[in-house]
Amino acid sequence: MKKTLIITSAVVGAIVIVCGLFIFIGYQKFMSIDAVEYDPELEILFGGGGNSIILTAEDGLTAFVVDTKMGSAAKAMRKKVKVKGILVINTHAHQDHIGGNGLYPDAKLIAGAYTKEQWESGAGKSRYPDETIKPGEEKILRIGSEIVHIRNMGNAHTSNDVVVYLEKRKLLVTGDIVFLNKHPVLFAKSGCKVASWVNVLDSLYNRYDIKALVPGHGDVSDKNALISMRDYFTDIRDAVGDASKLAVLKKKYKAYSSVPGMSSFEKTIAFIKNEQGNK
Repeated sequence: MKKTLIITSAVVGAIVIVCGLFIFIGYQKFMSIDAVEYDPELEILFGGGGNSIILTAEDGLTAFVVDTKMGSAAKAMRKKVKVKGILVINTHAHQDHIGGNGLYPDAKLIAGAYTKEQWESGAGKSRYPDETIKPGEEKILRIGSEIVHIRNMGNAHTSNDVVVYLEKRKLLVTGDIVFLNKHPVLFAKSGCKVASWVNVLDSLYNRYDIKALVPGHGDVSDKNALISMRDYFTDIRDAVGDASKLAVLKKKYKAYSSVPGMSSFEKTIAFIKNEQGNK
């Protein structure tokens, strides 16, 4: 009996170590940054939380930062911004996108029109924006020769999802309105509404001339990423209640990655079911 207990304890211990190692490796991968120079003034930073961009004016005096990542990745990103004149945009109030806000104490910070309670619910004690943009409102400004559109698309991934469109480059930064080849994270408490999210995706597809698209998570794509995200939701929405259709879709989206404990094919089904049930 004692020998059996010792063996069982050893097996359990080994499983715990392996699981811990798996989580550690996954976290390290999640927090690593892959920086890509899109052009001499624009750098795209993947990972370390949500994707980010740094746009520096041609004169090197001002910089435009979209989303500030989290933890060590946020600090690594901050070192890349060497100018004094900085404007920071947050696409939405989730920690993996705004965790580095405090590293830009002198920058102006713009985000969607969250209340302070909503902001703290998703972002903790991260710095609240200096200026907010209401749903449907668009702010246009210049960074060097680039014309930048900052628009609040309203309810999608959260209650106030902001996108950034670089007119000259025809590049759209969507935040978590687009998860590319990944099961999206869906939190009702953040104001997530799949029904309106689908409408937002259609609106973006028709509103902007898009050559390149930077999703909240995933690689650079084009405007077809909006269609892929829309089809993911409509496929599942239309199959809810039909086990055979859902089985087919599970195979279709088998290659999509998940955030352990936060997103999966099953979680998307459950969220949509709940949303439909609450109409």
